[in-house]
Amino acid sequence: MFIDVLKNIVITIVTVLIFISAVEIMVPSNKMKKYVNFVLGLILISVILSPIVKFLSNGDKEIVNSIKSYEEIFTDNQNKFKSDNVSTLKNNGKEDTKKELFIRNFNKNCEDLLKNKFKEMTFKSELECDVDFNNITFNIKKLRIGIADSKVNKIKKVRINKEKTDNKEENEEYSEVVNYISNQLDIPKEKIEIYKLEE
Repeated sequence: MFIDVLKNIVITIVTVLIFISAVEIMVPSNKMKKYVNFVLGLILISVILSPIVKFLSNGDKEIVNSIKSYEEIFTDNQNKFKSDNVSTLKNNGKEDTKKELFIRNFNKNCEDLLKNKFKEMTFKSELECDVDFNNITFNIKKLRIGIADSKVNKIKKVRINKEKTDNKEENEEYSEVVNYISNQLDIPKEKIEIYKLEE
């Protein structure tokens, strides 16, 4: 709004200056030229002073109106930004909820598959994966399967550095489970980790 007013003032002053230059060129050089220059000077002064007088008389209202319009524009942009952020957060929340539901259903289906095949064992499945619902793809990072046997196990030797070899031994011990789940769910065996559930 202020820029439009300034633009109009500049256009008016330039137009008056062009008019004054044209009149000065056409007026002959004599006593009359002094009076013409005086009148043209008064016209130029009145053109320059009119926006200043207008500003002083109604300027406070125009300033208040322009400030209000800028505040409205700013508020609208801020509200739009907030609503965009809220919708983005809602979409992210929906994606997280979908991912949690997908993982929970996958774990339940995996446990049911294993319980149907190996009835004497109890299973707990824990999936780590990335899911892209837009492209309908998922990437399994790791599938951890906890196994509890209902049969009595032999006592194993106690080892000090057992963490490194424990998973390998348990994967070998339950290789039938690993092979079955790998074939059924098309998961590479390297991504399947077996551990014993504490009873």
